[in-house]
Amino acid sequence: MQPPNPRLVLLCIDDNADELKLRTLILANAGYTVLTARTGEAGLHFFTHNHVDLVIGDHVLQDVPGAQLIDEMKRLKPDVPFLMLSGLPDAPDGAERADMFVTKGMSPPDFLAAIQKLLKDKAIGARHPS
Repeated sequence: MQPPNPRLVLLCIDDNADELKLRTLILANAGYTVLTARTGEAGLHFFTHNHVDLVIGDHVLQDVPGAQLIDEMKRLKPDVPFLMLSGLPDAPDGAERADMFVTKGMSPPDFLAAIQKLLKDKAIGARHPS
């Protein structure tokens, strides 16, 4: 697997501090710049006021459902991919709004591969608009 571009900025939104810390460590060690938020509101603030290449958001947040957060972010910046995470084994309602859905607890290599796929798809889409 090729190392990512170190300038790529990922925004991680999760109200579980331990999971957010672990995910941030995995992403930072893989070479990404990582912004973190513990609420949907804080995530939306970071998303609005910073360059973000990809969003990784939990399906269940205390202040806003993940699907609603996707809708708001896609309205603002439709080209930024959103990877939805959930502890549920099956895709929850609203997961189809995300560019990709994955379950929490997947191996770090699989998690990083999913992110690289979304970023690659974004880059291809930017070169070949439909």
